[in-house]
Amino acid sequence: MSHEQTDMAVNTASQSKPKGRGIMSGRKSAYVWGAASGVAFALFAPMLRPAARTAVKSGIRVGRYAKKVASNMKEEFQDIAAEAQADIDRDENGPGPKNKQV
Repeated sequence: MSHEQTDMAVNTASQSKPKGRGIMSGRKSAYVWGAASGVAFALFAPMLRPAARTAVKSGIRVGRYAKKVASNMKEEFQDIAAEAQADIDRDENGPGPKNKQV
């Protein structure tokens, strides 16, 4: 085998090998990342607490606003339904005493 053929054989063999993801791959890497994120969270939790509290407060405010909007919409639709029912009753019973001409 010539030098060129040997180089081609090595290059071909190295191309067929799957490339790793570094030192660790698969489950080991996931466990390490999980443990590292747990440790980081424990270290930064005191600093994240005010931000988390602000986020929860904002969520509560949005929920209260949504309840108010839903309540107003419900009341509006009830008013519309009552007006529609009154129109139907008036149409079925004919003109009422207010509408009669004297």
